[in-house]
Amino acid sequence: MALRIMAILTFMLSGRAMTLAFLGRVGGSGVGDPPQAWLMPLIGDAFIGVTALLILYLILRRRGLWVWTTIIVWNVVAIWDALSAFLISLSNPWPEFFMIQLFGPAMFFAASLMHLVIIGLALRAEVRAHFLAGDG
Repeated sequence: MALRIMAILTFMLSGRAMTLAFLGRVGGSGVGDPPQAWLMPLIGDAFIGVTALLILYLILRRRGLWVWTTIIVWNVVAIWDALSAFLISLSNPWPEFFMIQLFGPAMFFAASLMHLVIIGLALRAEVRAHFLAGDG
């Protein structure tokens, strides 16, 4: 069950790739364009979202210490990115972003919580045993 929850959350977090749509508009002068300060958080979100599908594959199909470590590291980097974006939002607001309009700052913490849950599940003895049972 833990692997299934990890997989579902990872798939949901692939939605962070939607920021690819905004990268070309960073620092633009159009209505709703992201401020220049949002470049790195958007790149981070795009990276996390796109690589989520690779992490999903690893969770479902591969084993080994390298897989388990990759899952942990990916989630730690993703938490860092989400919290960095929160800090950027405090100093350089982007109120036109539809996710901020819908969820406010809670969206940064919701993403971080999802990543924390994945880390917590990955640290469970049975999940570690699953991944560390052999390289494949």
